Amino acid sequence: MRQFLISITALLASMALLLIGGGLMGTVVSVRLSFDAVDPQIKGLILAAYYIGLVAGSQQAGRIIRHAGHIRAFAIFAAVSTAAILLQGMYVLPAAWFVARVVIGFSTAGIYMVVESWLNERSDTDNRGRVFSVYQIISYVALGAGQFLMHLGDPAGAELFMVVAVLFALCLVPVALSRASNPPEPTPHTPMALRQTVTGAPLAAWTCLASGLISGAIFTLTPAFGVRLGLDVGAIATLMASLILGGVALQWPIGHLSDRYGRRPVILAVGFIAAVLAAGIGFAGARMPFEALLVSVAVLGGFSFTFYPLAVSQANDTIARASDFVAVAGALLFIWGIGAAAGPIAAGWVINRTGDPGLFVYIGAVALATGAVAWIMRWESALARNPYRTLSRTTAVITELDPRAREDAAEPSATQPGQPAADNGEDITPPAAGRP
Repeated sequence: MRQFLISITALLASMALLLIGGGLMGTVVSVRLSFDAVDPQIKGLILAAYYIGLVAGSQQAGRIIRHAGHIRAFAIFAAVSTAAILLQGMYVLPAAWFVARVVIGFSTAGIYMVVESWLNERSDTDNRGRVFSVYQIISYVALGAGQFLMHLGDPAGAELFMVVAVLFALCLVPVALSRASNPPEPTPHTPMALRQTVTGAPLAAWTCLASGLISGAIFTLTPAFGVRLGLDVGAIATLMASLILGGVALQWPIGHLSDRYGRRPVILAVGFIAAVLAAGIGFAGARMPFEALLVSVAVLGGFSFTFYPLAVSQANDTIARASDFVAVAGALLFIWGIGAAAGPIAAGWVINRTGDPGLFVYIGAVALATGAVAWIMRWESALARNPYRTLSRTTAVITELDPRAREDAAEPSATQPGQPAADNGEDITPPAAGRP
């Protein structure tokens, strides 16, 4: 395994540089828009543009990769995104920023597809799970580390945009220097099982949408919340790092509880707890000591960032064993992307009408609705639960790196399509051998 990890170091280094730059970019844009006193609804639309591009890129960037090849496509995406970032620093115009962020989101999705398809090609059944875990750890740590680069310049100027552009340009270097074999051309995009996912796993579909609605808003608008509280650049960077790293810290314990007690009860509990935490931050955040605010935001991130992997796990338990796991996970990613694009716009509308607490009022409302949906939908798959895994929201290619995708292809379906699920919150079938 050690030799294998050395062989993919270049790919992982490229991804780390990209995500460090991406983590910094989201915070810089939000803070800069706050300094320029942009209307919250316009701000939400600009911030949502990145997710619009990300969803479009996850569906269409494969055509560019098939036409140009992996390395040349990577260079194209890195160059285009670098140029768009520099243009943002030069011209602070809402319309120009909207277009630039769509382009950056599309190009970033293309880079994700190149790296993830390369990792898929390089890994096999024996090491796929460990590669998947290393990739997830690097993703979250890099996003958190990017926040601390806020100290390198003034958000009101162009310096930080230049730093992000440098990182996006440098992410090309490890891939260009790599001696790893070029993976085969990607196959045509697997059709999403959107209708089957929504009808067969409605709780998973709603939880995934809620995850997007919350993630899109909390990533992009929390820095603006910090500006309104009067925090300096260093404090805002620490606040965002706390949010992201807190999301990592609670992944395993919440996932373990969902493996043991079921997805629906845990989604219900996470929804209600996140709603209470969001309400507390919204109405008391301005009066909290900074240390208490950091802890509160970290715990909120820890709960809210588990919605997406819980949704994927619940869908895999319910319908993916009777279908194509990649097609179902691709549908969930598409639903998440729609929510992430709508989140900043909806949150901006709430902020425009309620003032400073609006962001967390919005997050609390979405989390509360998710808990309520989990309470209403009191059924769960009778199949044995598949082990919970943290899952990044990048492109549909990442689902192929998940070992469950290969397991589903190798094992016969446990149920027939359309089989009704159990009408309770507990498993009624003993776990299959080797599964929790």
